[in-house]
Amino acid sequence: MKPLSVAVVGFGRVGKICADLLLESQDLILGAVVRRLDSLAQPLPEPFRAIPVVSHATQVQTVEAALLCVPLPQVLDAAHECVQHEIPIVESSVLHGEAFQAHREELHRLALRHKVPVIVGAGWDPGALSFVRSLFALLAPDGSNETSHRVGVNLHHTAMARQVAGVKEALCTEQRATDGRRQRYVYVELEQGIDAERVSEAIRADPLFLGDETLVFPVEDIAALEQEGRGVLLERRGTPGRLGHQQFLLEARFDEALLTAQMMLAAARSLPYLKPGAHSFLDLRLSALWGEQRKQAEREWL
Repeated sequence: MKPLSVAVVGFGRVGKICADLLLESQDLILGAVVRRLDSLAQPLPEPFRAIPVVSHATQVQTVEAALLCVPLPQVLDAAHECVQHEIPIVESSVLHGEAFQAHREELHRLALRHKVPVIVGAGWDPGALSFVRSLFALLAPDGSNETSHRVGVNLHHTAMARQVAGVKEALCTEQRATDGRRQRYVYVELEQGIDAERVSEAIRADPLFLGDETLVFPVEDIAALEQEGRGVLLERRGTPGRLGHQQFLLEARFDEALLTAQMMLAAARSLPYLKPGAHSFLDLRLSALWGEQRKQAEREWL
């Protein structure tokens, strides 16, 4: 299959990362960057100097899809401009519940009218996190989710954890679970060959952490962790029953803009396989998200 030519609409942080990833992609091509009329004269950074900069995706005939990287109030107008010219789109609006459903329905009517596929909510949340939440619910159908979000500025250095043998550096933060319990998250960078479980036990046994639920997470680089902007702890607790009690935990640290861009590119790979209409991330085939790497992914992950 020939590479799909993709336009990036908007050149803010997410748009620039999308463009960067497209330059590195083997199965997607950066076909154009779409900017406002008052921004067209502004030069793009060096890696993008050869890329057409236009005010509308249709000005480049080779464009086959568009990633909408514009603020939420501008999404519907940008979607209409592309879809009415039969250009499939991927967007990542941060909407949930009824607001997401209404947004999807509006784009669904537009997509059906012009007979093109549209992918909505293809970012981190909704998007990738939605997929994980859904998978946890399938694994434990009767149960409940607890989600705790973290921003990087809440992290602080902890002298106590650094005093544990084998710990090079450590960061700590506090969160409240949905039931009000206080939780301590301790992130430790370990010396090579150190047993992570032994370090975890030593930290949890310290008087500073007694009385609180303390979760210890080994990381490769504390300095890099401090630069990351977001984090989440997702826990699925199955209801105890005759067949056992399931419990699943996802702990993540990430750059939300980068994850959003990565998910938008993955979703774009699915566009050729979709029927006209608006599709959420949960509608997409997992194999299609891998694009040309799907056979390798099947060998590695199945």
